[in-house]
Amino acid sequence: MKRFSFIAFGLFLAAIFTVSASAQTATAGKMVWIDTQAFADEKEGITRFVNAFKAIGAEVRPKEQELVNIQNKVAALAEELRKMQANPAVPIDRNAAQSKQDEGQRLQREFEFKKKEYDAFVEKRTGEVIGPINQDIGRAISDFAKQKGYAAVMDIDKLVQAGAILYLEPSADVTKEFITFYNARPAGSATASAPR
Repeated sequence: MKRFSFIAFGLFLAAIFTVSASAQTATAGKMVWIDTQAFADEKEGITRFVNAFKAIGAEVRPKEQELVNIQNKVAALAEELRKMQANPAVPIDRNAAQSKQDEGQRLQREFEFKKKEYDAFVEKRTGEVIGPINQDIGRAISDFAKQKGYAAVMDIDKLVQAGAILYLEPSADVTKEFITFYNARPAGSATASAPR
């Protein structure tokens, strides 16, 4: 019985030392953070990321202009109606006023429909174009962390949004270093869909 207790105690100590050693190994690496908002900076951000957003912007610009044109027409009609009603000396042409109101309502419905189309298009194209780049960035962060021996890389932007930051050590910011690392990499698997 004594021998069994001694063996059990030995196994217990071995387990404690193993856990202690693995905990030391896990904490041996440094915890760092990256500000993912910096990826979109036109001058110092991730080139492929910035270029992809510019491409999407160019692609949706005609749709945006169409929405602006509709809003301008609605505003012009509203101004015409205001002027018609502002001069009490001139009687209001009820048919003309009703026609302008009907046209304004039709344009407003058209705007709402086209805005929904625009939003769906932007969401779809962003997923098609930016999605593969985001996946490639995720793999690159993993490669970067392994190469540098970091135990953890945190997305500071997400932590700030969650209100989970109590203190930040500025020396743990590796954002610029990662962006330089990423921009130097070959294109990898980040192949965005071509603009339509």
